[in-house]
Amino acid sequence: MLLDALHWFAARFRPAGGWLPFLLLFAAVGALAVSVADAEWLPEVVVVLWAAPLGLLMGTILAQRSLRGRIAWLLLGGYALGFTFFYLGRLAPPLSLVLDGRGGPYFRHQLALLADRYRQWLLGAGGGDAETILFASGLTLLAWLVPAAAAWLIYRRQRPLVALGLLGLFLAVNDYFAAGHGSPWAAPLFVGLALLLLAVLDFRERQDSWQLRSIDFSEEIRPELLATAAAIAGGLAVLSLMAPSVGAGALARAFAATPAVRYAEGWLTRVTGIETPGSRNAAAPGGYGTLPRTFLIGNPPSLHETVVMTATLHPASPHARHWRGASYDVYTGHGWTLSPETREPLPAGEPLPLDLHLDAGATFSQTINWRYDDRTLRYTIGLPLRLDHAAAAYWRTPADLSRVHGQRPAPRRYHARSYLPTPSAARLRQSRREEIPAAHLVHYTQLPADVPARVLELARAVGGEAATPYDQARALEAFLRQYPYTLDVPPPPAVHDPVDYFLFELQRGYCDYYASSMVVMARALGLPARLVSGYLASPPDEEGVQTIYQIQAHAWTEIYFAGVGWIAFEPTAPFPTPDAQREVEAVGAAGIPPAPPPIPAPPSVAVSLERGTLAGLI
Repeated sequence: MLLDALHWFAARFRPAGGWLPFLLLFAAVGALAVSVADAEWLPEVVVVLWAAPLGLLMGTILAQRSLRGRIAWLLLGGYALGFTFFYLGRLAPPLSLVLDGRGGPYFRHQLALLADRYRQWLLGAGGGDAETILFASGLTLLAWLVPAAAAWLIYRRQRPLVALGLLGLFLAVNDYFAAGHGSPWAAPLFVGLALLLLAVLDFRERQDSWQLRSIDFSEEIRPELLATAAAIAGGLAVLSLMAPSVGAGALARAFAATPAVRYAEGWLTRVTGIETPGSRNAAAPGGYGTLPRTFLIGNPPSLHETVVMTATLHPASPHARHWRGASYDVYTGHGWTLSPETREPLPAGEPLPLDLHLDAGATFSQTINWRYDDRTLRYTIGLPLRLDHAAAAYWRTPADLSRVHGQRPAPRRYHARSYLPTPSAARLRQSRREEIPAAHLVHYTQLPADVPARVLELARAVGGEAATPYDQARALEAFLRQYPYTLDVPPPPAVHDPVDYFLFELQRGYCDYYASSMVVMARALGLPARLVSGYLASPPDEEGVQTIYQIQAHAWTEIYFAGVGWIAFEPTAPFPTPDAQREVEAVGAAGIPPAPPPIPAPPSVAVSLERGTLAGLI
């Protein structure tokens, strides 16, 4: 009975030209979809694994119906939009809610959240906002409509070469901008399937012509043709897989350096909030762009065992707690990203033109042996002063360094001189807000307009009454260190402000949550603040070598103080705070410990669930 059902299905729904061409086309579209998904453009990218085959199926069905072209494409566009909104908005309610009669409220709630994401993109359009809903929608529509168009061209227009060229162009653009983050086998597989499909379709057309003209031909031609075509397609697929090693690297680099391509990449980033996958590894461990970093969740054993680098540091110092990588300056309400930067070459041994207060800090010499991956980001204790190899410095303003990258091929082992501010608590208390440079005061106190009001209220309740900016920062730091530290947390909700989520609902977490919360709360008090990522330092062994593991990936807060510079704060509960060392030194100098600022307790869980109020803050 099962075989009869299968025979009926195959006969009833048999595509024009037979099942073999359709299955080859389906496999080619599948290779395209997997390559796009593997590029990991954004968390919702798995949508292409559904959109591409569904678009192909709908395009195949409608191309073989007696519908006019415009009507068919109106239907295809409508289906594509409906699928896009339903998938990205998670509009379909779970069956349990439908059975309980709560499907309607769930749908309306999710629809409002989806509309709010589009609203947030519109508010930040063109400014590099990290809301990616426009990119997600466009990618979903392309993943649906391009395979549908390919099916239409093959089954309605009989133009298979144009159809496969359209699919191949989609794959090539994705692989180019993904910069090696897509599937390496997808393009060769696509080439082989495309050639085999062209051979099968060509034979089918010739066969129909022979039958129409009553020309006799042997049925043995078909298997011989398929075997020959498969051998040729397989050989070309292997050659295309080997092609990158033969290399048009210089040509690709020249193409990438053209103004039009660079402008297109910049426009893509500004308008969609998306960085190309190939550049994400450049800024910080765990990826380029947004935090919190989900790879830290769950504390898997492999993070404890994976060595990312070894390093030696001279002189040893209790202040040297962090291997600094990059700073983030733009909080989007969903995570962190970077504002536009200026890239300047840095010859080997040339000092960086930093505006430093050397009397308030110390310089260090370090040798780093990077062992984890091929990233070029340079890690140092504090800000780098000079490197022993050619590099590129990224600046937000002429005096505001964002990060430094070694020029490729960047050496894994490098030597650097660096500077770390180590001012006393007394000097920090002397710093005044009115003396902060206007550019820093404006740029590093910006917050999204939709930051929940209770976050701002909490910041004022914790640090608003402190006497000096330094005491305000200390109060925020001490307050956040009351939250329990854990890696055993769920991923943050996609449409929820992570700082609000951490402070009022999750109320536990890891470094990204602590650091983000302190930056946002500091900015709410008018303190220039930014988030910094890198690694925690390790105690050196007997030979003075620190071994840094992947589990030590860390984020902390820097706050700017006039006359001193950017000062690190450690709001994450288990780790020593630089303030402790400053106060120890203050005790040694003055003989009396300073009184710690009073801090409130975190909001109670009951109050936390009532959004928008701090009535229960004690």
